[in-house]
Amino acid sequence: MHFGAHIRLNRSSRTPSYRVGGLLGGVALLCFVPLFPPIIGASAQVVPDTAPTRQEGSPTKDPSKDPTGDPTKTAPSTPSATQPFPDDPRLAVALTMLSKGALEEARQTAHTVLVARSDCDRAAAIEGIALNKLKRYEEAKPLLLRARDSKQAFPEQKHAAHFLGWCHYHLGELALAKAAFDLHLLGTPKEPDSTFGLGLIALAEDQLDQADAHFAAALEGFSKPRDRPVDRARVLTRQADVALRRDDVVGAEAFLRRAVEASAVQHETWSKLARVYDRQAKTKEADAARANADRILTALGRKPATDASTSTAPAVVPPGTTTDEAPPSVNPPQPKR
Repeated sequence: MHFGAHIRLNRSSRTPSYRVGGLLGGVALLCFVPLFPPIIGASAQVVPDTAPTRQEGSPTKDPSKDPTGDPTKTAPSTPSATQPFPDDPRLAVALTMLSKGALEEARQTAHTVLVARSDCDRAAAIEGIALNKLKRYEEAKPLLLRARDSKQAFPEQKHAAHFLGWCHYHLGELALAKAAFDLHLLGTPKEPDSTFGLGLIALAEDQLDQADAHFAAALEGFSKPRDRPVDRARVLTRQADVALRRDDVVGAEAFLRRAVEASAVQHETWSKLARVYDRQAKTKEADAARANADRILTALGRKPATDASTSTAPAVVPPGTTTDEAPPSVNPPQPKR
């Protein structure tokens, strides 16, 4: 997403951000086993001002037992940012670093500014965003709380609640995460990534109808006015999770096939598709999907190369399609705002 209309900051993954880094660009060179027609026209995306980069993962704690949250801020309230804000030219450098995925360098630059100018809430916000992207959620929280409640009208202030929501979510503080996403949506209605976050919370709480509604709204937001295929794939994968909670294996397969068509380089989608095929005794399809997941993890350096991950699994190719087209290239993670 752009802050001030010129910079795009990242997730992720966040997405477990599943938006993968530059390393995954190499996946496009790998020999994927196509299960579906190749995706055509996927390219680097420009993230608009109102679309923060999403993150995703599994909550790990009971929010009622977490003493580090901010219980006074569980209900959304819109801070009035009215005062001029102290700034520093080094923060523009930090934002450029974030846009290029240099998260630690961006954090250090913002921290240097904050040490020199302790009144600069914008520096706190940028450092908090960088820490969020580095998955250092506990460290990010106080900085993002400060940015959220700031009265200084710096560009990133209205999105601090969004990043704070992902910190709470990844720390298992679901009630605080929901309040943060709700607050962000007050200022940026229908913003799809905070809506997606609400869907994940509803899914974690087994509120399947609410999860359906939030995911459908997020999918629409990621589809127009500008298509964001990687984000659509993430939502479709979670819609498959809802279908599986309802024991709808056929429906889950349909969602996962659509997710692969949107973005063929999400290893989680391939892994889930393999398990869905296993449940339907579609052995060849399951083997091919599992091989694709292994190739992605190997390209990411998260799985050692083995014969199984480098060999060609049985292909299941729809009639009339070719087998020699590589999957779409993957954008490096763009630290947003």
